[in-house]
Amino acid sequence: MQSTVRGSQALAVVCLPLLLGVAGCSGQNPVRGKVTYVGDGSPVTSGLVIFESTETPVGARGAINPDGSYALGTTKPGNGVPAGKYRVHLNVVTGIGDSEIPDEQRVLPFDRKYLYANTSGLEYEVQAGTNEYNIQLEKFKKGGR
Repeated sequence: MQSTVRGSQALAVVCLPLLLGVAGCSGQNPVRGKVTYVGDGSPVTSGLVIFESTETPVGARGAINPDGSYALGTTKPGNGVPAGKYRVHLNVVTGIGDSEIPDEQRVLPFDRKYLYANTSGLEYEVQAGTNEYNIQLEKFKKGGR
């Protein structure tokens, strides 16, 4: 009986880390995708995709590459995101906040509503494992939101 208990304990010591790794308990799940425009499907070529958790004070961001692709990270680029629900918004890397022109008067590459999580209409739930979210944006509308 004693050897069976020791064998079970040894098996648990070996298997538990493997099970935790498979279950995604590391906390970070890859999130990537492509940002394009509605209609013509052309890529948004720069900016930031920002995920803000609706459940915890966690946020993640990823730079938009010239081909429209992005990968999110919380502490370093591309290192992933904890599972949970997120509201999403985007930002323009250059031009916003670095001059005297108010943000609402600038010409943006996409509709102004995407600058703020409460108006973007973009929400995603990050699951354990790899997540891919392709984001489609409306182009800038003069006098838009």
